[in-house]
Amino acid sequence: MVYVSERPKGTRRFPYFAHRQGEGAGCPWHPASKLTPDEARAAQYKGNQVSAAHEFLCAELARLVRLDARFQAVEIDRTYIAGDDGQGGRYPDVRFHWKGFPECVCEVQLSNTFQPEISERGIFYEGKGMPLVWILHGVEPRLENLPSSFRDVILRHKNNAFALDQEAVTASEREKTLVLKCFLLKAGAVVETHLVRFDALTFPKRGLPYYRNMLLPDIEAFRARRRPWIDALKELKAETDGNWYADHMALPKVVEAFNTLPLAPESPEARYNFARLVAITMTLLHEAGGRYQDLVYRQMPNATAALNTFLSRGGPQQRCADVLRMLIDRTALANILRFTVKQHIVKAIALEPDQQVQPHHPFYDSLSWLVPEVFNDAVREELEQSGTLPGWASAVPVAVTSQFGSLDRSRHSKVNEGCE
Repeated sequence: MVYVSERPKGTRRFPYFAHRQGEGAGCPWHPASKLTPDEARAAQYKGNQVSAAHEFLCAELARLVRLDARFQAVEIDRTYIAGDDGQGGRYPDVRFHWKGFPECVCEVQLSNTFQPEISERGIFYEGKGMPLVWILHGVEPRLENLPSSFRDVILRHKNNAFALDQEAVTASEREKTLVLKCFLLKAGAVVETHLVRFDALTFPKRGLPYYRNMLLPDIEAFRARRRPWIDALKELKAETDGNWYADHMALPKVVEAFNTLPLAPESPEARYNFARLVAITMTLLHEAGGRYQDLVYRQMPNATAALNTFLSRGGPQQRCADVLRMLIDRTALANILRFTVKQHIVKAIALEPDQQVQPHHPFYDSLSWLVPEVFNDAVREELEQSGTLPGWASAVPVAVTSQFGSLDRSRHSKVNEGCE
């Protein structure tokens, strides 16, 4: 018998299975056991490292890749690929080479492959420049109750699940190339199923190949989240001439903007402080997009002046200094704002060092929902890997093209990239 425990690692806590003290001495995974991971795998198949089904699927994959006119070589679990700098090597399930393609690897997964193994194989083959595709057996027709190892593989393939069934074999023989069954998942459910040629997959520089990136964030949806706030800030400025306070949080468009948040502040004071943070954020984003618009004050001449003035106010606004530093470092503002901004940020942080808005703070979480291109690490990484991160959300000084035109960071021509 085992139970679920947890152990701290760094600043996080992770769950794991454990035996009660003094119990489980006969379990292969007991700390006192001398069983190796390879021996544990073999025990699943009565002394063999792989099952008969695994061997059959590897043989079918090898047969089908030979049908392609570009075929040059294929091997099944035979050639050892050495690791680098003490890293363990690998015997790929199926390793093949077509002319014009890098050497590719297919790993067949039937059992509950150990999670570290899944991660390590991906890292290993990526380091070798060998695209890796996991072939899952037993994923059809029920994909909603998969073991965690299958879900992990599917997630690494951008929510694509690849399988080799009879329909895929027939299509491969008809088209004279390797064709796989591809299930596309959204929110854990299959939304589409396709027969996909291996050469039709996307082979990214980082990560595993995929047919369609089902994790790609919807940038237009992010813009739609910000529009009510842009309208609210414009109403605030029109009603107060840029001099607004907590009691102005009752204005209709402001209430409407707060209602869009997944978890909005409740008190007028908290709403006021968050609205000020959003106002300076949107002002800075307009500058990053190439068209400055002051949404905080009556009319500051530029974003540098607006931010320096914002940080000169005490208390809650100074507690936003660290999150604004992140905004600058992760956007085109890093190449636009004057050096004095960094000085003001450092001073503001020094005045409120223990009260800074950080991840998991309610203000940060709401800001992350409004501007995930900057503050949501998972969204930002996905956009960067797919090459779709907007130019205003990149600190790299490159020329970018927007729906409104071209923006050359070296000259910073005033063109809005549509951060609204």
